[in-house]
Amino acid sequence: MAIENVSANLCKTLALTATLLLTGLPFRAVLSREPIETGSIKNVSALIASDPKNADLYLKRARLQATYLNFPESVADATRSIAIKPTSVAYFTRGQAYREMGALPKAIADLEKAAAMDPRSQNAFADLACLESQLHHFDKASYAYDKLFKLNSGRSVERSRRAEMYLKMHRPQEALKDINICLKTDLDQRGRCHQTMGLAYLQLKQYQKAIDMFSYSLSKNPYALEARKGRAEAYEKLGKLDLAKRDRHDLNSDFSEVYENAPFRNK
Repeated sequence: MAIENVSANLCKTLALTATLLLTGLPFRAVLSREPIETGSIKNVSALIASDPKNADLYLKRARLQATYLNFPESVADATRSIAIKPTSVAYFTRGQAYREMGALPKAIADLEKAAAMDPRSQNAFADLACLESQLHHFDKASYAYDKLFKLNSGRSVERSRRAEMYLKMHRPQEALKDINICLKTDLDQRGRCHQTMGLAYLQLKQYQKAIDMFSYSLSKNPYALEARKGRAEAYEKLGKLDLAKRDRHDLNSDFSEVYENAPFRNK
């Protein structure tokens, strides 16, 4: 493979990573939503050449394009599919591609159409809730979360994200309720749920409980920067300034270590 192709693929991967971080969608949440399309773009293109009015073939190629991170091409093929036969899946596929391109208003419009055409589409409501929350459209996000959990109350990833949204809204009690539901099935091996609980207790000014939650989170993931920052703040509120100072020192050290060990740095 030519160096130019390697660089292009790397750039696409980094772009996808950045988009996922901005939207708050974890890799496993995105990849588990729909089966990854299999096949060859070249082979599907040959079938389209012999049957250019087949909406399903354009949709299949759109999903393949997304698998290879070719999001503009995915949008183009999904649009062709929609022009021939509008379906919930086609709008959802195009909405996902728009999301990865950072065109969030277009993504939301398509996801709304997907949900309207298929009111039982958990994935459409899940993506809608996440994107609306990111844009601070909390009423719309809450509506989408409610629709999702009526369809499937066991979506723990989305429930933890609604808890994080509640913290943005300064509704810590509701955040705690969601996280406690998550912990019934989630072992929280990376400590994210306990970090969210710590932030909720911080808002409630229950500083010792916040410290306990942050400490658990850090025991699972020493690089949980929000947990360390939150624990330092809680220590300060309780007058434990030496412990707060230590956490703030470790916070700077941890960031430096993460940067130093990042895979993109040449050693």
